[in-house]
Parts: sequence; C-alpha cells; structure tokens
Amino acid sequence: MSRNACNARGVGSALLRQLISSSEANGYWTLQGQVMVPNTASRALLTRNGFREVGRRERYGHINGVWNDVFLYERRSARADGPNLPTVSCG
Repeated sequence: MSRNACNARGVGSALLRQLISSSEANGYWTLQGQVMVPNTASRALLTRNGFREVGRRERYGHINGVWNDVFLYERRSARADGPNLPTVSCG
C-alpha cells in the first residue's frame, strides 16, 4: 500500500496502538517522540493516541534545505505500573 493509499484509512493509528500495546506489555511506561512543526497530520495522530506535547526545540529538524522547529511528545501509561517502578541508583 502506498503512502497516499494509507492516508485517512487509520493505518497510522493501528500501528501506533500496536506499539503502545506492545510497549505496555513489556513494562515500558513512557513513549517519546518528536515531530517537525509543519507535520500537522503526525502531530494530530499522536494527540489522538494519548500523547501530549511537552516541549519544543528550535531549528532542530532539517528537511528540504529548511530548518524546522520540532515538538516533543510523550505518552505515559497507567497500565505499565510506572509510578511503582523501582528506583535504580547510579553509584
């Protein structure tokens, strides 16, 4: 299936839901991502699937000769026992 054939068919959401499910099943409680500001479709996809914007890096992503700001996204899982994970000390 070509990229254009996937648009608006829920393929991105299905893949992201599988990633979330798999990460939770393996004990991960935080997923992070970054998306260039002009990529409104990916930003909307992340938001629809429980991610929230947590930051912005200026002139961080380069595409087609243009530097773009990048939004940082994060999703925390309530299912993966995140707040009860043991603390590991370095030292």
